[in-house]
Amino acid sequence: MNKLDEFIADVTRRMPPEEREEVARELETHILDSAEAIAASRKTSVNDEVIREAISRMGSPEKLARMYPPTRKWKLEGIVEGGICARCGTCAVICPNNILRFNGRPELKDECLRNGHGMCFEVCPRVSSGKYQIGIRENFREDILHGRGAARGQDGGVVTSFLRYLLENDRIDGAIVVGHEKWKPVSMVVQSADDLEGTSGSKYSISTLEALKTASELGIERVAIVALPCQINGLRKLQYFPYLAKHDPELGRAGKPVKLPEIRYLIGLFCTEKFEYTDLRDALMDEGIDISDVKKFDIRRGEMVVHVDGGQHTIELSRIGLCEGCRLCRDFDAELADVSIGSAGSPDGYSTVIIRTDRGAEIREALDLVEGADQEAIERLRKLKLRRFRRELEKRRERGDYISFYWTSDYPGVSERADGTYFIRIRAHPAGWYRPDEIRDIISVAEKYGAEIKITNRGSYELHRIVGFDVEDAVSELNSAGLLTGSEGPLVRATLACPGKENCGSGIIDTGEICTAIEERFRERPAPYKFKIAVSGCPNKCMRPQIHDIGVVGVEFPQTSEDLCNGCGRCEEVCKVEAVSVRGETSYTSYELCVGCGKCIKSCPHSAREVKDEGYVVYIGGKAGRELREGLSMRMDDSDEILNCIDAVLDVYGRRADKPQRERLAATMKRLGENEFMSEVMEVLKKKKGEGSGYPDTTE
Repeated sequence: MNKLDEFIADVTRRMPPEEREEVARELETHILDSAEAIAASRKTSVNDEVIREAISRMGSPEKLARMYPPTRKWKLEGIVEGGICARCGTCAVICPNNILRFNGRPELKDECLRNGHGMCFEVCPRVSSGKYQIGIRENFREDILHGRGAARGQDGGVVTSFLRYLLENDRIDGAIVVGHEKWKPVSMVVQSADDLEGTSGSKYSISTLEALKTASELGIERVAIVALPCQINGLRKLQYFPYLAKHDPELGRAGKPVKLPEIRYLIGLFCTEKFEYTDLRDALMDEGIDISDVKKFDIRRGEMVVHVDGGQHTIELSRIGLCEGCRLCRDFDAELADVSIGSAGSPDGYSTVIIRTDRGAEIREALDLVEGADQEAIERLRKLKLRRFRRELEKRRERGDYISFYWTSDYPGVSERADGTYFIRIRAHPAGWYRPDEIRDIISVAEKYGAEIKITNRGSYELHRIVGFDVEDAVSELNSAGLLTGSEGPLVRATLACPGKENCGSGIIDTGEICTAIEERFRERPAPYKFKIAVSGCPNKCMRPQIHDIGVVGVEFPQTSEDLCNGCGRCEEVCKVEAVSVRGETSYTSYELCVGCGKCIKSCPHSAREVKDEGYVVYIGGKAGRELREGLSMRMDDSDEILNCIDAVLDVYGRRADKPQRERLAATMKRLGENEFMSEVMEVLKKKKGEGSGYPDTTE
């Protein structure tokens, strides 16, 4: 290595490869230019001595290296700088190293060891909404009511009244709300019901969730959070983090994740948009209004109504700087909240209340709510926001701007491919049967959106290479044709099955019938990890049921009618496990060897082999993949027993799995012990049946 290369290597030693190359080129050019200047002044040519002198004039490698501070790489840069960021502040709250600050927008204030490949990226609602996986776990509904509370507050004080009720009845230890300093939103912790009224009123500017960390520092364990739709989305992703991110929360330099209180209630606020605080203040100043004199803000039909002592003023919203990320927001009424509250759809002095979960329904205990809210008014604002989203999306498409397509995770069966396009999985029909017109519909959608078709080993069809712009329309068209998307993620996947007795000579059971029953009861049911079920019509086990989470096998065991048997030996010939032997004029069965395939029964030319016992063998806790594990086998008599067993297994697995998206059923059973796990399954069955276990015996 020559002196020039050695010097450059010393300067760039600690730089990342891509930065090292750029700095090396810059230094080489600078040193050689300096060497040429020195040579020209001496009327000589550039040589090693001149280059060494040029290098000496540059200073020490250490000093030069400090002139090139490392570029802080952050995976969320595209979201933040691309104008997609919702300014919800969730990322700043969950950073375990406290290197993110929120000053109207998130900023990286120190070098991140993982370049932002952590929780900040994974909880961001503009990376992905996680809406489908969250929704099947929360089982959201929509009861639209309206009313007013006893507490003083905007539009009937409904939010304040509900929070007061939760605090006074020890449902929470504190509330995370937004106060203000001259209407600049400030995240606050409220522990006393009497302190709530000072925080009421809509702020309409960008707010943070910083008080959530403060609550933890104060030792608060249970909180309710009042937040905007984008913040609710981020907080829901935080609640269901292991299911969405597929791993545990990020550990900081101290080896611990960020500590936050349990989020017991998410109270969402209706929101059409939020504004830059400085623009709002300046617009008021232009009208001769001091922002500190404002009593209340309302938004109506494209105008901001500003209430002050002695009257009110209106300001065109176009004069106030809209938060850029709001243009890509699709959620008006906080669809992922426990309860959503806002003035739209209610008379003056009242609020509309949308109850979405059982916890949200507790608001009925806090105040009187009645039906009669104007649902059309709410729907108009939903559509207004969706139209603005689509206009912004089209503008970005035309300009070639970066788009995250965060909303694709609103839909089941949709995932991003390695090349940045998407695939859509159609949930397989029971036992994998399709009509010709359904196949034509799949082909039609694939051709329309330029997709390739893949058939999975579970009988599902996947449409690949669909661009993000087309995902929503493609899913809608498939659904309209009766083709449901799904069978992706931590849930009960489509049931795999062989053709069954109606189509295969070896089949003992109608696999289509039992598959349909399983699908109707467990379709897309959430689970800690993927949960796979297979049905084989006979002990040939073509569907590998023994290495599925649940495997079902049809069986029938024979007995000989001595009056009809003449010892012809046909049954002995067809038995593949040598369980049949003929002695004299009678055939005999070794039940230690017999697998219950029923082949001898079908093959006997004299109908001398009859069914002694029939039913199912069910495997529980099988697994393939990195580790092959055969499930525990049980005998069952009918399909109802199987369905109840699956239900109980899912119940215990859901409660006892240690690491969502990392621990399959087989691993949970191994960790707890098969006996303990199955004892809990039996207890669930006892509780549901109300008498006896009704549980099948274990077979060898």
